[in-house]
Amino acid sequence: MTFAPSRPPIVGVLLEMKGVLVGTHKKVRTGRRVAVAILTVGGVVLAWLVLLPRMLRRNRSLLSRQGPVGRLVKTYNNWALHISGTRRSSWGLLTHVGRRSGRTYQTSLGTHPYGDGLLLPLGYGTRTDWYRNVMAAEECTVAWKGRTYHLRRPELISGPEAMQAWPIQDRILLRLSGIHDFVWLHHVEPQSADSPPIRSPR
Repeated sequence: MTFAPSRPPIVGVLLEMKGVLVGTHKKVRTGRRVAVAILTVGGVVLAWLVLLPRMLRRNRSLLSRQGPVGRLVKTYNNWALHISGTRRSSWGLLTHVGRRSGRTYQTSLGTHPYGDGLLLPLGYGTRTDWYRNVMAAEECTVAWKGRTYHLRRPELISGPEAMQAWPIQDRILLRLSGIHDFVWLHHVEPQSADSPPIRSPR
């Protein structure tokens, strides 16, 4: 009959402590990786929302180029079109008619209630096609929060009152990206089941 040599109790305690420390170290490393991943994704999103509008306002030719920026913008726009206008999205889906072509286009835009209608940020300036199309037609439709609204009488507005209509987190992003102008679209059609009254906080 053989016996394993007994080890002092202190050795067992030290081995247990080592196991706990190793497990804690692994958790800390995993936590750091998750934090780095979150910060990286957050930084990319912030750069996209803040820097891109500024860059494209100064270099509009980048929008039509087939290079990496043009492809990135196109990919982002295609993705945004799928979620805009749905109940869970805060983005609206603007449908407008080309002032020259007569074709129907759709554009994803941040949307918020304002007065008797909706407010859309003019991110890339007054030379943007959707803005020029809407101003020429003087009407459009916007799908927002699962409903479709027929809107008319577009107005270009700016100033603190229009900015204050947005929630604080949107206001911060708008200011950081240098967006100060908005298009106010009025809901002047008789109300229907598909177009309930737009409730504005102001």
